[in-house]
Amino acid sequence: MDSYTGELRVWESGPPALGDGPVEGPIGRVLPGPHHPADFARRLWACEAFRAFHHPESAGEWDVEPYSLQWFLNVENQRLSCRGRWIPRLLEFAKHSGETLLGVGNGLGTDWLQYARHGARVVVCCPSASQLALIRRNFELRGLAGRFVHAVPNMLPLETASVDVACINSLLDDVENPRAVLDEVYRVLKPGGKVLAVTPARFDIDYWHRLVFFWQWWLWRKVRRGPRAAFTGRSLRRLFGRFVEHRVYKRQLRRSDVPHVWRWAPMSLLERLMGRVLVVKAFKPLSAAITSAAAA
Repeated sequence: MDSYTGELRVWESGPPALGDGPVEGPIGRVLPGPHHPADFARRLWACEAFRAFHHPESAGEWDVEPYSLQWFLNVENQRLSCRGRWIPRLLEFAKHSGETLLGVGNGLGTDWLQYARHGARVVVCCPSASQLALIRRNFELRGLAGRFVHAVPNMLPLETASVDVACINSLLDDVENPRAVLDEVYRVLKPGGKVLAVTPARFDIDYWHRLVFFWQWWLWRKVRRGPRAAFTGRSLRRLFGRFVEHRVYKRQLRRSDVPHVWRWAPMSLLERLMGRVLVVKAFKPLSAAITSAAAA
């Protein structure tokens, strides 16, 4: 499979015609209706900026035209400067200049765009053509180059050992076989190459809130989230078993999300215990080069 050669429609004032069928969300899940263009843009914003869909702080932000440059800039500001300040350092935006970086997943490409801004050669592989068009538009509005490939994540149309770094975002929790995705990432990485992956944490603030304040969920009949795959540090280390030098970090928690009884604790401790996101870093072993040479 080569690069996606079909026309990726870039629209000026709204997303593609959504119709009455299911619509994929920024992390691959089906977003519930109604699928009005403005509603869909808000859901994309909320997922990318770590916000609830109907968050009160969002008032007034929808005056900006969806998918315009200012809209993308506002999403970036919310994600990287306001709500996810840990992302630039932990995902190493400034450390891979001159390297080939593979971005795998969905969304708006906000993180992958930062690598291109710092001099990396970015290749984006996305299973959704409509979301790939959004990612491409995000790059083009900033004047940044990239290669955009429409492909399923377990069949990457890239040469073996052709990538220096791989960044997997909002994907492993949404595919049937995450190990198959990682096998493909392992294949395209050069020996010694690094993989970075962002996944939801199983033991996040919502888990502990339901566990400790269980009566609130019963009395107030709070809406429960649907089942989703989530990970622990141990399960991620098992999943990345082919890689070496694993490091797992837990992040993404705001003090306002924490019940008052726990807010006295240092934020760094609360984040490690109750953060919503796990970030894993690992390397393809250098010994893989010897194995490949022997097989050849």
